[in-house]
Amino acid sequence: MKRFILIFLSLAACAPETPPEQLAAQRAEAMVHKAGHPNAALLAPLAGLDGEGQPGVCGLIETRAGPVRVVVALASGAVRLGVPATQGGHRADLGESRYCSDAALQRWEQVKRGDPIGLLARIGA
Repeated sequence: MKRFILIFLSLAACAPETPPEQLAAQRAEAMVHKAGHPNAALLAPLAGLDGEGQPGVCGLIETRAGPVRVVVALASGAVRLGVPATQGGHRADLGESRYCSDAALQRWEQVKRGDPIGLLARIGA
């Protein structure tokens, strides 16, 4: 029995950690659910850091009216939804330029390499 426990603990210690992008997407999806879309799956999520180092996630959710753009500010818990394309939704910036621009994605990668623990803390995981 002791061997089994030691083997199990050894395997658990070697298990790969969930990447920060996946944790951010999971947290953003949970926030979308709380915002009134309980069955929505976050599609094509991108995670980035704005100029102040605050994390956010951009993606899509599928609704009855079609796909809708979503931006979630993880630190504040703000969820912004676009208008379905079938309703003639214009492409107003919901925060993609803040969280999912090339610069925001690069900031995410730099922090992930240099301080992954700090990045996880910012995500709130």
